Amino acid sequence: MNKNNPTILSITGSDSMGGSGIQADIKTITALGAYAATAITTVTAQNREGIQQLHDLSADVLEQQIQVVINDLRPDAIKVGMLRSSEQVEVVERILKTHQPNYVVIDPVVISSRGNRLMEREVAEAMLGRLFKLSTVVVIKQDSASHLVGGTPARSNEDMEQTVRALLEWGPHAVLLQGGAIATESLTDLLIESSTGEPHFFTRPGFIDRNTHGVGGAFSSAVAVFLSKGLRTEEAVERAQEYMNQLILRSIDSHSRRGTQLLNHADPNPQPIISPRLLELYNHFMNEIAMNHHRTADVSFYASQLNVSPRYLAQVTHRVAGRTPKQLIDDYIINEIEAQLLGTSKNIQEIAFDFGFSSQAQFNKFFRKMRSCTPTDFRIQR
Repeated sequence: MNKNNPTILSITGSDSMGGSGIQADIKTITALGAYAATAITTVTAQNREGIQQLHDLSADVLEQQIQVVINDLRPDAIKVGMLRSSEQVEVVERILKTHQPNYVVIDPVVISSRGNRLMEREVAEAMLGRLFKLSTVVVIKQDSASHLVGGTPARSNEDMEQTVRALLEWGPHAVLLQGGAIATESLTDLLIESSTGEPHFFTRPGFIDRNTHGVGGAFSSAVAVFLSKGLRTEEAVERAQEYMNQLILRSIDSHSRRGTQLLNHADPNPQPIISPRLLELYNHFMNEIAMNHHRTADVSFYASQLNVSPRYLAQVTHRVAGRTPKQLIDDYIINEIEAQLLGTSKNIQEIAFDFGFSSQAQFNKFFRKMRSCTPTDFRIQR
């Protein structure tokens, strides 16, 4: 295989509904023009209500599946998802060390999309200690990350950075933390590569994957494909997000925003519900807010950064999220302020100046408008 048609080996569980697990990986990898090979770790009996039964395969059976694929196909990338025993983790570690594939994407399935724990603590710790250091990138959701390193889901960009840096200490080349609910109607992902240490924030419309089954595994498979096609990690993440966003949008009712729960990989309709241009502008706008919200809340500033008019920016945010640019900016700022009030010992004046307010009185007025109380009262009540 060449970079245009790489081979991806997915090591994860089987979903009898076909919406997640190995089935979703095959669909995603194939749709993106790569060849999908598989090794199943566990067989699930599940439907739209969730997993009903789990039947784990032995480490010996898992090893046999992986070895015959690697010996014949020499996959360009290996994606590792659900592992259910320490013995399975040891098998994967041994094989990764022996064969050293070009790219390894680790997607620890610790907590299911319905909040059920799928990996015992000792297995999670084995994965953390044995596999993270062998990975090109770890793709992990907030709740799973909290389970691994402790703490609660991040409420701010600083919280997300702390979580990612704690995971980087286990040796991966990069970590992508998914699902930071920093602002209403948006989800924030954070990528940090160990080589640079620089945070890269990616923000996407929050409604598009809340009710859709199998998004996480399909996304990490897409990252593996784009890495195998020669893209840098940051570029691979961006391309995977673009693909998944459009796939999800085509799979849900755009009017009610209620998910069908199953991704429609085979949708023949080539027209996206929201054009790539609009979605790209929205995401860039939210990324600009993440980088500049301490400096300004001026809509014109952000429109200028994006080389569009404030009027057009308003049309974009209304189409994608049903909100004005100012609402999105203020919502992001207030959530970051709340995190500072609850998570630091800074006084009110320090926080006000940190967020670019000219006076404490101006800061108090903004906070009261957004939360119907003063910052001091908010801190005391919580």
